[in-house]
Amino acid sequence: MAMQKKTSLLAILLWIVAFASAAQGFKAEPVFTVELVPDRNPIVAGEVLQLAAVVNVAAGWHINSDEPGDEFSMPTTVAWLVPEGWSEPLTVFPDGEELEFDFSDVPIEVWEGKVVFIGRLTVPETADGTVRPRVEVTAQACNNTQCLPPVAVKSGVDLEIVPPGGSSRPINQALFAIPTSGRSESAAPDHTESDASRLAGMSLPLLLVTVFLGGLALNLTPCVFPLIPITIGFFSQQTKGGTGNSFGLAFAYFIGIALTYSVLGVLAALGGAIFGGALQNPIVVVVIVLVLLALAASMFGAWEIRPPAWAMQASGGRSGMLGALIMGLLMGIIAAPCIGPFVIGLLTFVGQKGDPVFGFFVFFALAAGLGLPYLLLGTFTGLINRLPASGAWMIGVRRVFGVILIAMAAYFAAPMLPGSGGDWLMGLTLAIGALYLLVIDRTGHEQPAIDRVMRLVSAGLLVFGLSMLPLGLGGGGKATTDGDHLQWQTYDGGAFRDAVDSGQSVIVDFYADWCAPGRELDERTFSDPAVRKILEGFVRFKVDQTRASEE
Repeated sequence: MAMQKKTSLLAILLWIVAFASAAQGFKAEPVFTVELVPDRNPIVAGEVLQLAAVVNVAAGWHINSDEPGDEFSMPTTVAWLVPEGWSEPLTVFPDGEELEFDFSDVPIEVWEGKVVFIGRLTVPETADGTVRPRVEVTAQACNNTQCLPPVAVKSGVDLEIVPPGGSSRPINQALFAIPTSGRSESAAPDHTESDASRLAGMSLPLLLVTVFLGGLALNLTPCVFPLIPITIGFFSQQTKGGTGNSFGLAFAYFIGIALTYSVLGVLAALGGAIFGGALQNPIVVVVIVLVLLALAASMFGAWEIRPPAWAMQASGGRSGMLGALIMGLLMGIIAAPCIGPFVIGLLTFVGQKGDPVFGFFVFFALAAGLGLPYLLLGTFTGLINRLPASGAWMIGVRRVFGVILIAMAAYFAAPMLPGSGGDWLMGLTLAIGALYLLVIDRTGHEQPAIDRVMRLVSAGLLVFGLSMLPLGLGGGGKATTDGDHLQWQTYDGGAFRDAVDSGQSVIVDFYADWCAPGRELDERTFSDPAVRKILEGFVRFKVDQTRASEE
């Protein structure tokens, strides 16, 4: 009996030592600091303001990213504390680095060294005087063997406000020049990030490739595809078949397209902070969703966008490099019945980001996709004869873009839904849209080659949609339901001594929300039937150190 008591006490002692080690520094200073700096001072009422929360992490330590990738790691959160009546900034998180650690079976995305979080907002036009916006960064610091409890570190900065139209001096520009290719989300701390927002926050290279391919695919719509041989033939006629001159005209045409869309992207992004704040208003979100659904309906033939007559007249009858440039500038207007809805949806997305450089590159990628066929065919004019004939398959392409626009509407509606409702909405939208393209509307499937491509695209949408559904099939969920978990007593010194004195086997579990090993024990080890059977013979106490006191 004495041996059993000693064994129980030894186990408890080891748990205490291990837990104390994991929580060392509980009362120590945080291993990271936060400094809040603006992009200008003074700030101008009614204009966009950028704030940078500069986090410096001590050497040898890291903080988890906002998406660590490990269900037991605490994500970093950023909360902006702005004056009453101001809209909350839209936060841009940098991409993290995936590293492997001894305490985790999977790589964890972390930040090390200097980390910059950018917040964008619009200063109200009625604002005046001096204000002190603040930021609160809550993060869990770890090294290769242990994690400290999460701590919240605040920082603020005093800013003078000048009336609308006043002058302002840019400062700290190097910080805001750091690429913001990472994820962005509303800074509201009580909203978790859904798969939809992760999709919007994909890495910049992947996003640019996706948009480029989208622009390339837009050439297959019935409003654009017939223009390709006509335009190249027009260039060839002007140059009497000369390849070099034909390429020059095609290049000028390409530049015209690029200028139009790049300017659109920058203009959309310049209003980004206003747009980002407006997205917190449910009425604005509903309006955006309805507009996107209306645009999607145009892709399914419910109504048509018609280009103005002046654009059609201005694009014809021009010759030379200037004429080709003007034709390229007006191409977006002429092709609006097909590409307009997709472009408007992309403008909405870029406006939400609020980064002019980001907007420029995204729309330049779109223009590159649209203009690439003209560059290739302007150089190799013989390829025109290999283009497939126009037909019903182009209507099928419009249907695909219609499904994509409906998915974009679902993306903007998703944050309004509670819990995992946004994930279900996005996943079901893509899955149902894919089934519609595969089974119900088979427009353009008459040609075998087109049929294979359409099936492949639809299958891809179906798989992607199903992967977004929170079905818990990935093995990352709880091993058992709450009803299958062991019942633990809240630790009490008197009850503990009574159990030991009576000769019972005792186990004490030290737990904290911020302690990854403790959470893993709860979710995976203690829920295992074999472990549960063994522990049924123990008196089980739990010490919750999530909010540790002096005791």
